[in-house]
Formats: sequence, structure tokens, C-alpha cells
Amino acid sequence: MDKAERTARAIKAAHEAGETYRNLTGDLAPADVAAAYEAQFALHRLHEAEGRGPLGGRKIALASKVQQELCGIDHPVAGGIFASEIMSSPAEIKLSDYSGLGVEFEMAVKLAVDLTAADAPFDKQSIRGRIAGVHAAFELIIDRGADYGTLNALTMIADNAWCGGVVLGPEIPDWQNRDLDALPGTLYWNDDPPVEATTGLADPLGSLAWVCNLVTERGGVLRAGDIVITGSVIKTRYPKAGDRMRYDIAGLSDVSLAIA
Repeated sequence: MDKAERTARAIKAAHEAGETYRNLTGDLAPADVAAAYEAQFALHRLHEAEGRGPLGGRKIALASKVQQELCGIDHPVAGGIFASEIMSSPAEIKLSDYSGLGVEFEMAVKLAVDLTAADAPFDKQSIRGRIAGVHAAFELIIDRGADYGTLNALTMIADNAWCGGVVLGPEIPDWQNRDLDALPGTLYWNDDPPVEATTGLADPLGSLAWVCNLVTERGGVLRAGDIVITGSVIKTRYPKAGDRMRYDIAGLSDVSLAIA
């Protein structure tokens, strides 16, 4: 068993035991970003073989400055979305099914074609032509009670960038003729005052290109129909049982979630 698989098995065991998030140390700690992604990809293979199933897409974490500042790092990271954890809005989930549940507020993209290293590199212009649809989305993150003040980005990468699933709203109509950086997003959380942001805060097309480059450069493949979420434009929120939330993009696509 190589180091990447040992690290992956340790992370999986920590989740299954409900352990509080800790930065990896000693022999399990990735030496660099490349090693961290090797451990993450080993974790994907382990989950696929042992019950969580195959990936159905990818995520970017910490795409916006507000999220990077929250976690004390200065660059984005990527993770995998398991197909079994992609839900349609409206959705209801149980808080007890997650260890340290957070919710993020994003634009999701469905890919129109397979993407491999032969197609890379991608930029904002070239990746747009590979899109099949654009949606409002929630990401569910599992941070296991992490201390954000001491967060190590390499451990977060190895831990699949904390992805616990996504909830998708309907496709934005006529998205091909819209400026995807300039759409207003509004979060409605219980009876709190609405919170507004603009989709461009997460640079959705730039984030999409970045994720696709990272995955394909490391030998991965993205498939037609895969979902890629492009980063939260509002700070992560941590729900409690009974909370209800809705995230709307420009009145064109909205996504709803209830917490039981």
C-alpha cells in the first residue's frame, strides 16, 4: 500500500468514526500539492470500491477571496462530487447524517462533452463552449468541526475539499446569451434579511476552467453530464435542524433546502 492509499484510508476511517477534523501529520501528511491530490484521487477510488460510488463531477473550493480569507489561504482547491450525492431541488436532508455541515451558495455547470488532457489547457472562452447547462446550486460541505484558524490546505485537498454533495436548481434559461459574471444572487435563510451577492465574485467560467485544467493535467477525465460547482459567493453558513433556505440567481434559477 503506497502513501496516497494509506492517507486515503486514514481520512475515510476518521470520517466513519465521526472524528473532529485534524491536519494530517507525520508520515500521512502530504509533502506538497501534487501529493495531496494523489491522496484525494486514492480516496475517490476507495469510496467507489467501498460503497459511495463513482464521481459525478468536481468542485472548486475557496474560489472567492471571501472564502479564502475565511480559511486563511490564498489559492483555490478542488475536490470530487459523488454522483450518489447530487440532488435536485427542493431537497430535505437530516443534520444528523453529516459531521459539521456547512452550506455554500454557488453556480453549477453541466458539461456537454468529455474533457481530457488532449483538450487542455482551457480558459474562460474555450470552456464556455463545453457547457451544456448552468444552474443555481447549494454545496454541502463536511468540515467535521475544523478550526479554520489552523487549517492546512494540503490536508483539506486530501480530504476531498470537504465535499458532501450538491443540490441543483433548474437550468438557467438562455444562459448562452447571459453574462455569467453579472447575475445577482440572493440568499433567503429562514426569516432573516436577504443576503445579496453577484455571481462574478466566484469568477464562474475562470473557476470552471481552473478545475478542468487541474483534473486533466493530473490524468483525470471529466465526462459529459458531469456537474462542476464553481465556488460560493457568500460565506459558508452552518445550519441547525429546522432551518430552511433558498438561493436565487436573477430570478432564473433557484434552489431550496430544508434541514431536518
